[in-house]
Amino acid sequence: MLGVWLPDTVGDRRPQNLPGTWDQYPNWRLPVADAEGCPVTLEELAGSPRLHALIDVLRAEEG
Repeated sequence: MLGVWLPDTVGDRRPQNLPGTWDQYPNWRLPVADAEGCPVTLEELAGSPRLHALIDVLRAEEG
């Protein structure tokens, strides 16, 4: 089994799920965003060249 972190698929560099910061940092409320911090829709995510390149690498590792 292999998991892929969705923010990585579009270049989101913000830290996610920092322990103990529920009142200082939004953690679980962060939308998936691109490398510039702009939120990404599901349609944009599905069409992401970075995501498709990652999927190709993972498929190549399977076989």
